[in-house]
Amino acid sequence: MKFLVFHNAVDDSYINTVENFRGAKATGQVVSAYFRSAASGGLEGAAYDVVAMACTDGEEDRAVEELAAAMIRRSPVVTIADDVNSVYACQNITSVNSITLAASGNILTTLPATFTDADTGGVDNRIITYNYDSGKLVTVNAATDASATIYLPTSPITGWNAKFIANAANGAHTITITAGGASTAFHGVTLQAGDTVEHTGTTSAVIAASDFKLGDWFEVMYDGTKWHITGMFDTAASLAVS
Repeated sequence: MKFLVFHNAVDDSYINTVENFRGAKATGQVVSAYFRSAASGGLEGAAYDVVAMACTDGEEDRAVEELAAAMIRRSPVVTIADDVNSVYACQNITSVNSITLAASGNILTTLPATFTDADTGGVDNRIITYNYDSGKLVTVNAATDASATIYLPTSPITGWNAKFIANAANGAHTITITAGGASTAFHGVTLQAGDTVEHTGTTSAVIAASDFKLGDWFEVMYDGTKWHITGMFDTAASLAVS
């Protein structure tokens, strides 16, 4: 049995076996490695852990090849990525972005997110999501202090999805939702103040100032061409697609 080890910069660590490795995908400077999880209850395919690692821009293919080569080394323990000591088994893997454990049962993995100067993504009044955030519940935990943006992945994988829920009202500022700031096609239906609103557009989805109330939510899913958007808002005319 051979073990693979990962450490991120805040000393979170993960270990699993090569035998439990179930594949990897490289997209947008991120390599995501999947492992059969202890939460699977012995059922193949029931649950997977994911270790997302940053890789050199333009060298995603090399990073995947290097990961495969590292797993067949003779050593019984291979440290794939150690951010604490800057030790990496792969030349083009540069850090551990996240370690996500599969949960037993139907439990969503949450991504705490904020606006203002502590934003997710490190940009003022912006939440940035990546392909490895698919399936997460994004809890928006702070109000806006200026016009804000939510960036969906710029090169989304088909089936990418996430749900955003307001744990704090947005303040008197709009929230614009796009794929990385580019023109983005949306369609879908939301419920706003008890009335259904149909959405079709190719530019963005925008939540109006002061209209992302506590408990409001929306969900997006990429079908390979467009983003489907659904949700529920307490206020009329709160979300519009153009």
